[in-house]
Amino acid sequence: MPVNKQSGKRQGGYPTIKDISEHAGVSKSLVSRALRGEGHVRDSTRQRILESAAELGYRAHAGARSLAGLSSGTIGFVITGLFDAFWGEVMFAVDQEVSRRGMRTLYLSSPPDVRGEREVIERMLEYRVDGLALGLLGQRDAAELEEYADVLPVLALMYDLRSDRFDTLVTDDEAAMASVVHHLAELGHSDIALIGDAEMPNVAARTRGYTNEMERRGCSQHVSFEPAGFLQSDGYEAADKLLRRSRRPTAIACVNDAQARGAVLAAVDAGLDVPGDISITGFDDSLYAVAGVPRLTTVRLPRADIGQTAVSMLADRMNGRDTALVSVMHAELVVRDSSGPVR
Repeated sequence: MPVNKQSGKRQGGYPTIKDISEHAGVSKSLVSRALRGEGHVRDSTRQRILESAAELGYRAHAGARSLAGLSSGTIGFVITGLFDAFWGEVMFAVDQEVSRRGMRTLYLSSPPDVRGEREVIERMLEYRVDGLALGLLGQRDAAELEEYADVLPVLALMYDLRSDRFDTLVTDDEAAMASVVHHLAELGHSDIALIGDAEMPNVAARTRGYTNEMERRGCSQHVSFEPAGFLQSDGYEAADKLLRRSRRPTAIACVNDAQARGAVLAAVDAGLDVPGDISITGFDDSLYAVAGVPRLTTVRLPRADIGQTAVSMLADRMNGRDTALVSVMHAELVVRDSSGPVR
């Protein structure tokens, strides 16, 4: 692959020892010795080689595969909160599809902050994966994902950033959350609060669906956000704040099921009945939705389809597709026991 003379970066794949040798004007064997830290390389030459490697974005291969840029047959997944039950079911479908295609997968979990995500992505790239799926919480800049897309196929997974240089796979969260508000409104609720951070790309569509449907129903005066993380404890703390208000909401919608389960516990601790005194809804239809009482009204996401489609989109890119695609998958409302008529 050619080196971009303006940016200095190799286009369409990982930079190799050959690219570095051409860039630095030295032999490949000299580059190899310099990168391994061996002797018999002048300090000035070694410095020039290292500067060329840095400029080209060269990464040492942690898996000790060929340094000639050969395919590893591996797709990498960097997921924030990979321990979540939702991702477990998605990754099960990924493994099945990857096995069917004779490929391999590598998973890394990242912390929910931009710096930590960058470090984990860089670690993943050291293994020279052929495609990279990113399910992140902290990163909000499409331009940064585009830099990775200059090296290998990238998929924004359940993470609504879009670009003509990488693929995006999301669910129709805006319409799904609107259906949650519609369901609660039909039960007589107008004072509906939302637990979730409107600034996070992976839930921005959910918060838009909530806001737009509340406004459509003439309930804009009741639009209320309580920012929170995605754990059960986060949902508990956020709901506790809402329930301490002088005028507490009659319903709480959450952007995931873990939050909703925490909100139910907060309501119970406050002496409230769910859904008799307050309705609470989740999102994802994960194990949290049914592992407790009451069972949660929530939004079901097609986890198996998400996993299979993610592999398919990356494989198509790896096989030469050069146009970016956006895939929006359908989600559906599942009504259970945690929502009821307003008292």
